[in-house]
Amino acid sequence: MLNKASLAIKYLLFVFNLIIFLSGILLLFVGLSIRNVYNQYGQFLTEHYFTVPSLLIIVGLAVLTVSFFGCCGTYKENNCMMITFGFLLASCFIMEIVGGLAGFILLEKTHSVVTSKLHETMMFYNKTTHITHIWDGLQTSLQCCGAEKLDDWYPILENQLPMSCCGSYDGAIDHQNCSASEPTVYRQPCYVSLSKIVKENASTLSGVTIGLAFLQLVGIMLSCSLSKSIQKSYKQV
Repeated sequence: MLNKASLAIKYLLFVFNLIIFLSGILLLFVGLSIRNVYNQYGQFLTEHYFTVPSLLIIVGLAVLTVSFFGCCGTYKENNCMMITFGFLLASCFIMEIVGGLAGFILLEKTHSVVTSKLHETMMFYNKTTHITHIWDGLQTSLQCCGAEKLDDWYPILENQLPMSCCGSYDGAIDHQNCSASEPTVYRQPCYVSLSKIVKENASTLSGVTIGLAFLQLVGIMLSCSLSKSIQKSYKQV
């Protein structure tokens, strides 16, 4: 029979398991949301930017399973299940820390990766339909032009700009290209707009992951405390 202090830990762990379950849902939501954002700009990112949110999704599913396991162990006051719960939660904690740190590393590399990919892909504009549509969509949605400056298009389009650089203006119908003299031309470089989106999502990913990891660390300590209390109660019997 558990003493009052141990019972308090038991009920607290019940509540904490609910919090852990909700954190698993949050991890899933953040992972899926960020992966969806990155998918929109996948042509301008490396595969590493998809690995971290994918890891987050896996960890989220694992946390949901672990929280259910923890509830069963807590309810049954089963020492073996509590030890297993603590071990599994610790594994999730480690993966979340790794994912969070990886997110910070990607955050630092965003500028160079995005700029390199923009320059690399724009060379295929008007040569590959897929790339042409992606670039037109990027410049239209983000209201930007060129990789680092609008002049980046000049060697590719013979001193002209894609129509997606100029928005809509009188006489634009049936034109394939436009010029920098148009009043509606976008002057923001695309690397600035795109890097901002990628960095914001990478920061969210890292912050949420590491924050929840330390929250779950409390769950690990509670499970260890309850496990010791169960062992003591068995010895007394």
